Amino acid sequence: MVEFDLNKRYEMFLFQFGKELERMFNDQKEFIMCKEGCSHCCEKGEYPFSKLEFDYLVEAFKTLDKDTKLKIFENIARINEEKSKFTGEQFMYDCPFLIDHRCSVYEHRGIICRTFGLLVEHEDEHLTMPFCQEFGLNYSKVYDNDSRQIVIEKDGKPLCETEPKAYRISREHVLKLSLAKNLNIEWGESKTLIDYINESDLVNM
Repeated sequence: MVEFDLNKRYEMFLFQFGKELERMFNDQKEFIMCKEGCSHCCEKGEYPFSKLEFDYLVEAFKTLDKDTKLKIFENIARINEEKSKFTGEQFMYDCPFLIDHRCSVYEHRGIICRTFGLLVEHEDEHLTMPFCQEFGLNYSKVYDNDSRQIVIEKDGKPLCETEPKAYRISREHVLKLSLAKNLNIEWGESKTLIDYINESDLVNM
């Protein structure tokens, strides 16, 4: 039996999981407004990453041109300056790999990035709406902000042709998928992206 290294096994996981995600997004395409150049999901977040996800992202970073790396370093410096002045409980920031509203490491992006945009059902059965609905994007046509509920008809008329569906794709759930276990995926510790960056040798690469 051929034994693949961890990165190769992770790529196999991403390929299989990616096909499932593609099916989900396709099933919900009536509600999905994601398009190239839309970067709301890459702005003002914490971006939890496992060690494996971060190491995989770094592999893509190494291949970037000098000018793109410089822009990322400038973003990192700005984020750390903002963080040093932050006094609240949850520090939110733009992803440092976001350049001109596009992900510079898109093919190596994290799980949290890949699943964003869908309606998520958590273990305790509560639902999370993608926050971009606040900007009139994903699921906004069926989400009532006043009642904070999904509404599929108004004044006796249907608001949609497809049934809005939530999926068990919270990051915590994805890391525990049987697919990951079958591939012997070792995720490692989870931290915010900026914490991993600051603990790494990224700026010298």
